[in-house]
Amino acid sequence: MKSMIQLRPAGFRSCASAVALLAGTLLGAGFLEHPASAQTPSDPLAAGFADPPASARPRVWWHWMNGNITQDGITKDLEWMKRVGIGGLQNFDANLTTPQIVDHRLVYMTPEWKAALRHAAMLADRLGLELAIAASPGWSETGGPWVKPVDGMKKLVWSETEVEGGRRLSAPLPRPPSVTGPFQDVPMPPSIEEMMAGGAAKGPPKPIHYADAAVLAWPVAAASAAPAPRASDGEGHALDAAALADGSLDTGAEIGRGSADRPATVTLAYETARTISSATLFVPGLVSMFSNAPFLPVLEAHDQAGWRRLAELPLADVPTTVSFAPTMAREFRIVFAANEDPRELGLGAAAPGAEIPNMFGGPPTTTMRIVALRLSDAPKVDRFEAKAGFTLVRDYYALSRDSGPDLAGIPPEQVLDLTAHLRPDGSLDWTPPKGRWHIARLGYSLLGTTNHPAPAEATGLEVDKYDSSAVRRYLETYLGLYRDAAGPELVGPRGVRAMLTDSIEVGASNWTPALIERFRALRGYDPTPWLPALTGAIVGSRARSDAFLYDFRRTLADLMASEHYATVAAVAHENGLKLYGEALEDVRPVLGDDIAMRAHADVPMAALWTYAPGGSPKPTLIGDMRGAASVAHIYGQNLVAA
Repeated sequence: MKSMIQLRPAGFRSCASAVALLAGTLLGAGFLEHPASAQTPSDPLAAGFADPPASARPRVWWHWMNGNITQDGITKDLEWMKRVGIGGLQNFDANLTTPQIVDHRLVYMTPEWKAALRHAAMLADRLGLELAIAASPGWSETGGPWVKPVDGMKKLVWSETEVEGGRRLSAPLPRPPSVTGPFQDVPMPPSIEEMMAGGAAKGPPKPIHYADAAVLAWPVAAASAAPAPRASDGEGHALDAAALADGSLDTGAEIGRGSADRPATVTLAYETARTISSATLFVPGLVSMFSNAPFLPVLEAHDQAGWRRLAELPLADVPTTVSFAPTMAREFRIVFAANEDPRELGLGAAAPGAEIPNMFGGPPTTTMRIVALRLSDAPKVDRFEAKAGFTLVRDYYALSRDSGPDLAGIPPEQVLDLTAHLRPDGSLDWTPPKGRWHIARLGYSLLGTTNHPAPAEATGLEVDKYDSSAVRRYLETYLGLYRDAAGPELVGPRGVRAMLTDSIEVGASNWTPALIERFRALRGYDPTPWLPALTGAIVGSRARSDAFLYDFRRTLADLMASEHYATVAAVAHENGLKLYGEALEDVRPVLGDDIAMRAHADVPMAALWTYAPGGSPKPTLIGDMRGAASVAHIYGQNLVAA
């Protein structure tokens, strides 16, 4: 198998410095001796190493950082690459709060920027260098300012109502949240650029899009109102328990972070003993895509023997709900124990003269704000937020090991599909039978995920990865911009000859308009009666709900490969472009099957990070490289990049 060497310089201030470091790395290792300076051996095999064909020469990443580009710099870079034996370059238009260091910054897709791109394409063609472009501005993934809200990445949202049957409904059902963000009305967190700027750069208002998906109803028993508990922190300060349990992100409680030997706690005390079967906790701002939270909260109950552990509540970028065996006690508490496995993303030591910015968080704080802490006697699907694709975990098979007995839930045959009865004003044209009924109005709204890290002028919504039509609209517009910039004769076999998808760092997404239809086709049954499990309700039983949610995640993974990656490959090939493809890389930044995602690439790629002296490579990154090689073996490619 032929191989390609591709290094990913991180944190550089100009494309010239990135290429210069790469030259020192490869030349110092003896990889890039100029053919003219070496004796020409008589052995054809040896000659192939001394002067390898273009397909076997290394490609390099070539970053245009925040418009810090000149045609003179482009010429010097490309001529140097040709001179030292590099075979191609892969261009990214990126930005990591990069300061302006040129006299005149070239803004993405302005006439001056297009002239620079055309110059690069013409020169690469003349020099015989393979010029590739990323699949979007920034590193990840397929998004830009031309993506309309209707085509953006989406999440399921819902509202719930209980009504007495026997009379016709008249009032509109509560509208599910249209807030752009990761879960229900949780707002979109700061972008990488905003975090690096200390949260000061808020940017323009977030786009909004909402549409209804389904209306479901099922019979329930009448519930009695439970008195609210008293809440206090570990210092004995009273907290507003109602604000913690009201579901609003505008209310909550701020507490100290505690320390390793004296962790922070929140205690909920009832007047009389209560039976609790589930708990929900949300502390925003403590988790990033590339690291765990600093705490692993534990729920405990107090009885005659003292405090005893009930369940862990792992923190995430959305609320976490856990379910456990029914437990009666008067006092419960959350202990914010230190997480012994923070799993920070280790990029290794910087090369001499290079800077690796802090891309993944702001300065540490001494307090944290809890916006949700609810205890309930109602059993829930354990960790439903993760199982339903609202957030991501690294080991789905480890979920629900301590979630309690396999309780019965809503009989699926009793879940009624009332979608056709929803009026345009949001009211329901339905007379429920006598008894009490729970009605769930399901819809979908935007996550607000944008391509990153890209210049502000090139930043927009990431396209819906489960909708091939939306992906195609995105790509045809994107490649049309490059065809207009370089000229139609310099996109395809000449000039811009390839496209690549970087590691897909776009986070969780769990809805697309045709999801129910696609689920039926892929899994062979109707998901509609099981959809309440996406909101945490147990349908059938805990085990049957988990089985449905497994099928749900598998459907999302299948669509990621067939609707996104296959469409990217198809459109690339229609435009005469070779496709290089990375996928998950390291910490499962989306739901997907890494082999299936890279199967559509002409050259499967992995990431190749260095590591600190005396350290060892991360097993996940070794797995990423083995995965890329496996794709090549399975699907018959003879080139692999890292």
